[in-house]
Amino acid sequence: MLALQSVGKNYMGEQPVTAVKDFSLELEEGKSLAIIGRSGSGKSTLLGMIGGISRPTSGHVLIDGVDQWQLDDTRRADLRNQKIGFVFQFASLLPSLRAVDNVALPCLISGKISASEAYARARALLDRVGLSHRHDSFPGQLSGGEQRRVAIARALVNSPRLLLADEPTADLDETTESEILNLLIDIHRALNVTLVVVTHNPEIAARADQIIEMRGGETVSKKAGSSAQITGDAIESVNNLYEVSSEKAANEKVRLGEGVEAFVGRFVMWIVPICVIAWCINWAVADYERTEIQAKAQRKMALEELAMQGLRADLKSVEFGEGKSYVVTLYLRNTKGDEPLYVMSPLVRGFVQVGTSWLEVPMKSLETGNSQVLKVTGTKLLRYEMVPDVPDFTQLLPYYMHVRLTNDMLISPRSQPKDDLVERNDSYYVYLKPHGADDKAILSKMKFPGKPPVWIPMPPH
Repeated sequence: MLALQSVGKNYMGEQPVTAVKDFSLELEEGKSLAIIGRSGSGKSTLLGMIGGISRPTSGHVLIDGVDQWQLDDTRRADLRNQKIGFVFQFASLLPSLRAVDNVALPCLISGKISASEAYARARALLDRVGLSHRHDSFPGQLSGGEQRRVAIARALVNSPRLLLADEPTADLDETTESEILNLLIDIHRALNVTLVVVTHNPEIAARADQIIEMRGGETVSKKAGSSAQITGDAIESVNNLYEVSSEKAANEKVRLGEGVEAFVGRFVMWIVPICVIAWCINWAVADYERTEIQAKAQRKMALEELAMQGLRADLKSVEFGEGKSYVVTLYLRNTKGDEPLYVMSPLVRGFVQVGTSWLEVPMKSLETGNSQVLKVTGTKLLRYEMVPDVPDFTQLLPYYMHVRLTNDMLISPRSQPKDDLVERNDSYYVYLKPHGADDKAILSKMKFPGKPPVWIPMPPH
C-alpha cells in the first residue's frame, strides 16, 4: 500500500542539512508503523514527504503504486484528500467552527457525498471517539484531549486508507496522551486503516506491527511490534460507520403521508379532508417546533459569541516577584461597551515544559476579597503569584523556561445566571527567564536590543 524508495530530503543554505537520508520502506495495507527517535532525527520531515506536504529531494513515495510526487498539484491534492488522513502535533482546528463543522469540512471540500451525509458521518465519528455531547462546541470550549479527538474524527471522515499521525499528543498530560494514542491504534485495527505514527511513547510504539528508530535522518533499527488487539470500547461496531451514517442521512427524508394510498378507495371523500386536516396540524406543529429550535439555537449562538468575542482575555505582564516567584498579570476587557459581563472567578494554572510533558507549578491569586463573581464593564486586571521552581526545565530558547498558563472561566450576561452560562478556556504561552539567570550568557546565544526580557510572549500553539 505504501512504499518509499531511497527517499532523501536536503535543506540548502549556508550550512546544508540532510534531514532524511536514503530511507526505504514497504508497508502493507492495514498494517501499522511506529517511528521513534529524538527531536531533529527527521521523523516529521519523513511524514511530511509521505503525506504529500514536503517534496523529497530524491527517491519515490508510492501510494497504491502511484508516485504522488510525479502528479501535478491538483491531482496530488485530490490524492491527499481522498486517501490520506492527517493528525498533526497540534489539533489545528478552525476556531470559528463547531466541532461537527471541523470534522465535516474535508467531505464538503471533496464533494463526494452530500452535505447532509457529510454531517451525519461527522456526528457519527464524533460519537465513536467519545464526543457525543460535544458536537456543537467550539474548539476554545474543548480540552486539549477533546480537541485531539475532534482532529482524529476529521482525519477519518473521508474514509482514508492511510492515516498519518505526527506526535499528536505533544502538549498533553501522560494520561490523556495514552488515551489518544490508544484510540488511534484501536481505530486503525477496527477500520483496517494503514497507520504511520510518530511517537516518543515506547509502550504505544510497541503496539504497532513495525517499529523504526531514526537518528540523524537515517534508520538505525527496525523491529516488529506486538500487533495488539483493539483495547478501547469507544469504537465498537465502527466497521460499518460510513454506511450507517449515509443511511441515517437518507432516512431523515421521509415523505409526508406515505402509505395513505392503501386507504384511499371508495371512502376517498372522507379520507382526503382528514388527511388535509392532519397535514395542516402536522405543519403547524412542525413550524412551531422549528421556530422554537431556531430561537433556542440563536440564543445559544448569541451567548457563545458574547463569551468568545464580547470578552477579551490575555496576558498583560510577567514580573519577578519575591524569592523564586513571579507576578503574573492577566486582563479581562469587555468589548460590548456599556453592557456588563459577569465572570465566575477564573481558575488560572501554570505549567512548565519538562522533556515532552507539562509539569504544573504552584500558582495563587493575589487579589483581595472573596467575590466569586467579577463584574466586567471595562478592563479588569487580575494578579497571580507563580513559583516555577523547576531545575530541569526544557530550554526551547537558551536559558528560558517554556511556560503555559491556562485560564478557565464561566461567563454570563447576568450576575445570577440560569441557563445563560458559557464555559471558556484560554491558554497563553511564554518564554520565562529564570531568577538569577546570567544575562551575559543569554546575550551570547541570542540578540536583544537591551537587557534580556523577563518574559517573551508566544502565539497560541
